[in-house]
Amino acid sequence: MKSVFVAPVWLVGTCMLAMISMPTQAQHVHESSSYAHSRGAEVTSLTDEEVRALRQGEGMGLARAAELNHFPGPRHLLDLASDLELSDAQVRRIRAIHDRMKSQAVAKGEDIIMAEKHLANLFASGDPTAQQMTQVTEHLGAMRGQLQAIHLLAHIEAARELSAGQIREYDKLRGYLN
Repeated sequence: MKSVFVAPVWLVGTCMLAMISMPTQAQHVHESSSYAHSRGAEVTSLTDEEVRALRQGEGMGLARAAELNHFPGPRHLLDLASDLELSDAQVRRIRAIHDRMKSQAVAKGEDIIMAEKHLANLFASGDPTAQQMTQVTEHLGAMRGQLQAIHLLAHIEAARELSAGQIREYDKLRGYLN
């Protein structure tokens, strides 16, 4: 009579679990790149949201250093004008600051979009040189710095229109003070 080995249930279960969890070539799935959606975009090096924000002159967090250090943003000041009890004269001056900032930011945003298109086209050509890439990215860096300065300067100007009490109230309303 032949003897037959019967494995304990726990051993069979462990082996089955190990086999199921083992990666195999057929099971390996690559995730799509987060950039895949950009292939057909207007500017492949920017998201649609970034293009929209640049075209609308939005702050995109560029003035955070000012905002978090008691230099309110003109757009938020206009939104909170009644809560801050801004005078009509303050509102007019802050609106002028905001409009000037937005106009400058939109123009600079268009410049950045064009430079990003140029950068993407360099790579799309299949033969970008290090010199070309460096030139475009240095120009982009300077323009991004200029865009940030546009927003930060508007915060400086806007803060000059406010009393210390209005700035404290602004900080409180925005959640910067406890």
